[in-house]
Amino acid sequence: MTKGHTRNFIKSNYNSKPEVQVRELPPKINMLKDGVQILCPFCPVPHPILVGQDSACGTTMKVTAVQTIYPARTTKKHNLICIKCKKGGGEMVKFNQSYVHAVECAPDTKLITVPPKFSLAAQIVYQAPPWMKNRIAKIVGYPKEVREVTAEGKDTGKTLGYFFFKPEKSA
Repeated sequence: MTKGHTRNFIKSNYNSKPEVQVRELPPKINMLKDGVQILCPFCPVPHPILVGQDSACGTTMKVTAVQTIYPARTTKKHNLICIKCKKGGGEMVKFNQSYVHAVECAPDTKLITVPPKFSLAAQIVYQAPPWMKNRIAKIVGYPKEVREVTAEGKDTGKTLGYFFFKPEKSA
């Protein structure tokens, strides 16, 4: 070493290898008369496993939901329009053949993935006077109209049916 230069010899206990590793495999499926049984994929003698509970062999099954988010730059680049609020920009997610904002943009408009069970009684209550509608709504839910919307978000004006809607109680 030359004068003026020093070397720092730092002793580290840093280990680059992790202490544990994780292996993942899809579970084995056992079809039963009354449903499906999910089995451990790691054990030679498969045993049932449950979501969120540790098995004797150390296997835990987890279930996740995955959704693709289109960032604002992509929505602007491709000129994507939200079918709920009819505006562009912001982060969006795909809904059927259209797009909606990832953050609630039109709380009064609800998009449903599966049409509800339509009811003639809901149609009658929907057309009833407000005082009667409010009394019945306390018992069976609010009557709602389901209207057809195109993939571009345009209302066709066609009423598909009516159903009773009970809002979720917030905690």
